[in-house]
Amino acid sequence: MTKSALKDALQNSFNGLAQQTHSLTEQQFFAPIGEKWSVAENILHLTQSVKALNQGLALPKQVLVQQFGTIERPAFDYDGVVAAYLAVLSTGAVAKGIYVPTLPENPSKEMLLESFVKHHNILAGFLDDWSEQELDEICIRHPVLKLLTIREIYYFMHYHIEHHKKAIMKGL
Repeated sequence: MTKSALKDALQNSFNGLAQQTHSLTEQQFFAPIGEKWSVAENILHLTQSVKALNQGLALPKQVLVQQFGTIERPAFDYDGVVAAYLAVLSTGAVAKGIYVPTLPENPSKEMLLESFVKHHNILAGFLDDWSEQELDEICIRHPVLKLLTIREIYYFMHYHIEHHKKAIMKGL
């Protein structure tokens, strides 16, 4: 996927989820989905994930190169990233640490959705700073998938939204 197509897909994904969940009542938004996270917790988890990535992408590219080196395997396409993530999930991997959503005191749907969109827009904007070649050469660490190229981490972020959107819509 080209940088332009990737940016469009990412923006469509997070804006679509925000629009779909904006129409929910506060009660629907904060109610658990069976034994699973509520819509609010899913949105917060996605926001926490993107905020952590944005911190990494804000570093100078040379710092990423020094810290993570390069990928010693063929690059994954979108489907390859998804397959790798689903394989890790099938082993029982779950969110840990900063990625476990803990709602703040007196949260509002508006506040959570505004933060979600804001931080995903920042992520989309970072794509403008990368050449097509750099997207495939420079790496960053993912908590469970380990080293991914920048393009692969964007593929993951797009899929991650879709993964949680599916869980949310299944429960509504």
